[in-house]
Amino acid sequence: MGLRPARTCREVKGQPWARISKKKPRKSYVKGAPNVKVRQFNMGSDQYFDLEIDLVPDKPIQLRDNSLEAARQAINKVMEKALIDQFFLQVLKYPHLVLREHTNLGVAGADRISKGMKLAFGRPKGRMARIGAGEAVFRARVLKAALPVAKTAFKRGQLKLSGAFTLIIKDISNEQWNIDKKARGVVSFRKKVVEEAKVEAAPAAEGAAGEAAKPLEGKEGEKADAKPAAPAKGDAKPKAEKK
Repeated sequence: MGLRPARTCREVKGQPWARISKKKPRKSYVKGAPNVKVRQFNMGSDQYFDLEIDLVPDKPIQLRDNSLEAARQAINKVMEKALIDQFFLQVLKYPHLVLREHTNLGVAGADRISKGMKLAFGRPKGRMARIGAGEAVFRARVLKAALPVAKTAFKRGQLKLSGAFTLIIKDISNEQWNIDKKARGVVSFRKKVVEEAKVEAAPAAEGAAGEAAKPLEGKEGEKADAKPAAPAKGDAKPKAEKK
């Protein structure tokens, strides 16, 4: 059966179903929950910026992880193409809640049981995030010159989400935590991962090079380094005379 429309689960009602244990899966109340589809929560460069833009819903809503991932890709694609590394994008909500569905038979010959059971508990089918009114879903930091690009990117991402949203723009140029980032420099998440991998690989390469250059010690080393001395011309023994 295909994916059901968002109107079946976007209203906030009932108790959340999210008791999952990663350390002790057998202790989990929710068993068989699918993995989260959001692949990345921080994108761009964490550096000094002028503006902070939040995408906020007008009323409480529930969003599935597939819609969050679609919106993330849409926003990130526009920003990466126009701004390269001159932006910082965050997904602020994690889809903790587990969405459950009671599957119905929809094949030929299943007319008597195709409607399913009323008020059935259902099985885990997806993940979603519960968001209150005024809570930001996405947050971006950009320079003042890049504000039109950020608005276009959020407009593209908003098309992937259900419900009404508002953009809240805040000036953070005088915030102390933002000013402190000037001294630290640019921190790109992609570059950071590559640099950490290089730092970890460097000691191993140096150790291997040192072992290769180190001469052999002991008797084996003496045998390996020792070369047979060539006999001198004057020391050559005379051939034995025949009797």
